[in-house]
Amino acid sequence: MAGLAETLALLTVDEDGVLLHLEQDVFDCAWAGAALLDLAFAGRIDTDLDGLHVIDGAPTGVAGLDRVLDKIAARGTGVDTRGWVRELSGVEAVAIRDSAMAALTARGVLAARRGGRYRWLEAEERLAARRRLAATLQGDDIPDPWDVALVALLDAADLLPEILAAEALEGVDERLAQLRGLDLIGREVAGAVADIERSIILAVRTRAARFRRLLLDLGTASVAGCLAILLLPRIGIADRFGPSLRERLWFDSDWQEWSGYALLAGSALALSAAVFLRGRLGARGGGGHWWRVAHVGVGACCLALLVVHTGLRLGVNLNAALMVSYLLALLLGALAGVATYGAPQLRKLGVSPRLRGAVLRWHFLALLPLPALLAVHVLLVYAY
Repeated sequence: MAGLAETLALLTVDEDGVLLHLEQDVFDCAWAGAALLDLAFAGRIDTDLDGLHVIDGAPTGVAGLDRVLDKIAARGTGVDTRGWVRELSGVEAVAIRDSAMAALTARGVLAARRGGRYRWLEAEERLAARRRLAATLQGDDIPDPWDVALVALLDAADLLPEILAAEALEGVDERLAQLRGLDLIGREVAGAVADIERSIILAVRTRAARFRRLLLDLGTASVAGCLAILLLPRIGIADRFGPSLRERLWFDSDWQEWSGYALLAGSALALSAAVFLRGRLGARGGGGHWWRVAHVGVGACCLALLVVHTGLRLGVNLNAALMVSYLLALLLGALAGVATYGAPQLRKLGVSPRLRGAVLRWHFLALLPLPALLAVHVLLVYAY
């Protein structure tokens, strides 16, 4: 049987040979937890009141696991399981993942390609892993402790909706609640496994909550802002002697020019953050959460700049096309953020988790006409 780390790789590489694009911190915790669970099932580590420690230092023959084993042995006692999950969910998580991918490649299941992509050579093993996972969730029998550990790991990282179709997850809440009762694991195998499972759940949820709330709030605010610009009445101009403050802001040529430059710079920053984020996710190098915050945060700032630059006016002709295209890109990006970071709440409302992918694709498509429209806008402003 493949280890939990290898099985995590099997389940999270999609049919196109690309790792699922998930929250980096959560994914890192999943890799770290899988390695610790593999070591516990192999009888190499255990836990007590002093923390997690090595009970058998013999190599497992798996490079990623032996690296973690050596690290734990060198530290000795004094670090609890949750501390090890946190410590391993960084550079070590990348090494664990790479070791799992290398093992699958060596077995002829995957072939490495450029850009962190893979090609399936033996897709049946991937399908078998998914069938076994679905059978554990949909069955009534007491499952193998290894299967319980896999489900608990995937559930803690909120990976089940990303791996299995919505139909396979219908009506499994009661079964998941049963499997979350970790006594089943505690009765069957060493207490280290139960301790590791609890620590993974705590670490994953803590790390996920750190940025999820901020990004969800930014996405929701941006959606509201886009809809306000599209639906609210245009702001009128006061009919009195002398220019009002908003007239000076929205019709003064110098202010218009500099606010336009600021909007252009903000758009470039948001695009740069998105490109860098995609590169980090593709390389799985860690730290992608900060680039998510930068991308969503700068996008929200661009929305505010747009209000200042235009005074809620959509314009006419090419200016109207530019405004609608820009607003559509911002709106779809904000909706993608809401779909990503509000996924648990949306699932309760019956919204498919695959909505995020569809909205992201439309977000990218909405960006395509922007460079040409923006170039024409700038040309017209300075030429006429």
